[in-house]
Amino acid sequence: MGRSVMPCFRRRSFLADDADAVDDDSSAFCASLADGLRRLEESLAKDSISLKWSAEVMSLFKKMQVELLAVVKKSKLPITYGAEEDWFDQYMQETAALLDFCNVFKSAISGFNRYCMIVDLAIQILTKDAPGLIDIGEFEFERLERATGKVLDAKAVRETLGLADTITAWGNKKDEKGIAVVMLAAKTTMLVMSLLLFSALVSPISIDVGGAGINCSPPELKPCLEALVSISDKFRERFQEADTEFGSVLFEHKVMAEAARELKGQAVEAAGVERLKASSAELKRGVEVFEAMVDEVFGEVVRGRNEMLGVFRDGALGLGS
Repeated sequence: MGRSVMPCFRRRSFLADDADAVDDDSSAFCASLADGLRRLEESLAKDSISLKWSAEVMSLFKKMQVELLAVVKKSKLPITYGAEEDWFDQYMQETAALLDFCNVFKSAISGFNRYCMIVDLAIQILTKDAPGLIDIGEFEFERLERATGKVLDAKAVRETLGLADTITAWGNKKDEKGIAVVMLAAKTTMLVMSLLLFSALVSPISIDVGGAGINCSPPELKPCLEALVSISDKFRERFQEADTEFGSVLFEHKVMAEAARELKGQAVEAAGVERLKASSAELKRGVEVFEAMVDEVFGEVVRGRNEMLGVFRDGALGLGS
């Protein structure tokens, strides 16, 4: 049984008076995020776990970070300079964890790129030596599967799971409540979706994304949490349906591995090699699109953190003057 990453809210004054609604900007952020999550759920319901879907998740992350920064800047809330945790600490924690995951995903991408290089080499050999019998299983593709299985950053997962214990609500005022809800939505989405991608791209991990935290959550947050639970359930179904014989649950990799398996121990035919070429090209396209989105998310997060660090610095200088 995996541990839960659904938020269990520390009840401070934030939840003491639910009659006060959050501000419009915060409500709009949560509504936009929930809409994006529902689209991911619909996409996963139609298709298998794939690099295409993984790129869609990264696209959601980028949009979420852009909108999160805009809401935080517009609120102009003060930063607490002391031991007490506030919105700034939550923002820096969430973005630091997302950067860690981007780096893990980049390592996974490097593994897939090595995979594709080995496949290209195998195709060249198959094309050159077509009249003969070639055992490609023991040489090219087994090496490739072992290479992709090595990319595991347990530290990043452990630290990110620890963030689930730091999700905190604070504040009495309407704008403070709004930013608290926004940070809860962003951090929970980042936690759940990043761990799902980790399971698909790097190494399967058992994560409990139960719905226990939904009932105690602010109403603006409930659609996001419900969508995350639904996505996680659908992801688990797709994962169980996938054939893990090839070392990956990704659709693009499965298609290519099946094409390679058809050639094992058989006289190589041109049609078989062409199927391998086509499936390899599809995998490459998927990797390129996903890599581009990871880079965009990384850049957006760094930009946001730099802006917030500037705000922190200016505030600290103001206190000292």
